[in-house]
Amino acid sequence: MSAKLAGINIVLVIGLAAVYSYGQRSEIMANWPMRRCEPGIVASAGLYQPSDDKRSTAEFTQENFQFCQGKLAAQALDLAATPVKFLQEQQKNIVNTITSNVSAVQGIGATIAKIFNDMMESVRRRFAGTFVEISNSFAHLWNAMGKIMASMTAIFLSLIAVLVTFTTMIQVAMYVIAIIVGILIALMVIFAAFLSPVSWLVFAGISLIGIILGAVIGVVASNGFCVAGDSQIEMKDGSTKRLDSIIVGDELAEGFGTVTATMEFLVPEKDRQPLISIHGVTMSKTHLVQHEGKAIQAGNHPNGIYATSRKTLYNLNTTSRKIPVRSLLGQLVLWDWEEIPEDDEAQIDQWKRWAFAALNPKLSYTDQNPENVEAAIHGSLLVEKDGQLVPISLILPGNVIRCSSGYTTVCGSVKLLIEKGTSVYDGMTEGAWFMDKGGRWISPKFKGEQIILQEDIIMYHLFTEAGDFQLQDCFVRDFSEVGLDVLPQSYDFVCGR
Repeated sequence: MSAKLAGINIVLVIGLAAVYSYGQRSEIMANWPMRRCEPGIVASAGLYQPSDDKRSTAEFTQENFQFCQGKLAAQALDLAATPVKFLQEQQKNIVNTITSNVSAVQGIGATIAKIFNDMMESVRRRFAGTFVEISNSFAHLWNAMGKIMASMTAIFLSLIAVLVTFTTMIQVAMYVIAIIVGILIALMVIFAAFLSPVSWLVFAGISLIGIILGAVIGVVASNGFCVAGDSQIEMKDGSTKRLDSIIVGDELAEGFGTVTATMEFLVPEKDRQPLISIHGVTMSKTHLVQHEGKAIQAGNHPNGIYATSRKTLYNLNTTSRKIPVRSLLGQLVLWDWEEIPEDDEAQIDQWKRWAFAALNPKLSYTDQNPENVEAAIHGSLLVEKDGQLVPISLILPGNVIRCSSGYTTVCGSVKLLIEKGTSVYDGMTEGAWFMDKGGRWISPKFKGEQIILQEDIIMYHLFTEAGDFQLQDCFVRDFSEVGLDVLPQSYDFVCGR
């Protein structure tokens, strides 16, 4: 096809289109809002511009194109969102269906619950009436049991009172018999030379009875001087603290100083004796109590009453030699274990001489402890317990350890605060006693090299039934020095000072 022919064809097509469009112009202009965005009309929008429109043909065509472009974009978006809208409608329908089903189930549940509650309400009313009657019955039964227990308690306490009274009567009777036997022995000694040889048999019998009574009385009297662990000790800050919670170094109420030693005793069941309670403070009968400005034994206090025995008892040493205890009627002052004040040189000297004579009856007295240092042992030194060597700091009341006569039971443990500057010999202070090769009880200062403590430390000691125990390579006296069985012999002169 020649170029001329192609040009003619294009002109003809354009001409035909123009003729067609012009022929449709009236109809398109009449329906312009509906047909303005048709593709052929958008391209030839200038042909349909109203005669009274003041815009130019180019402006009219451009604005029509922009309008149709926005409309076509909106139609495209609506077409693209149709599947999403469909899915949303389906989800909405499913949710509505589930909600309707749940509401139906709730309605059914509510109906069933109402029926059940109506049934249980009737049962509850009947059960409530029955429960009230049962409760009343149990209340009456509980009251009856309480009265029975009260009666049993009263009977038990009455039996204890009878037992204590009976024991006291026996003890008093034994003392009276002992006095009578003593008088008879004295008379027998006086008139022995003038009586027949048969009188010596009587003398021997009376002496034997006297020895037995003395031993029994010694056992009854040897309940030591200790205090119940629940006693409330008055502290420096005005508070109180249980005796069994006191530790060395605690500061007591004003004027009573500092705790230098704590002691815990395990009383064997066979040796337990009734204790004395003074205004609610329980202690052994021989413990010293301040009364009207002087020291008396608790058993002689006018307000003392008998109390049941305790498995564990306690005591302290203090710098003032006194212990302030909070009783039901205020402060009650007790003496500590040592009892003798440091400034009472005459009494201390008397005690030293008595103890030395008890331990070494065949020796002349020498002062083994001029500085009056507390007997104490370093916690690392070893004691034989159950066939094994154990540090003395781990030994407890009730343990069985080796002693000079075999084995003995530990009946008390002691913790002491030993101050800086104190001399120690082979781990023991000057106040301890050890047995030398000659069988003499002497101070450790004759045994080992002197070491001066460079700081305050906690040291230890024990009470034993035998009065001594083995410490590493030697035997040492327990904290009572003379033995708990001999110690009661010192009560009279200590109390009478």
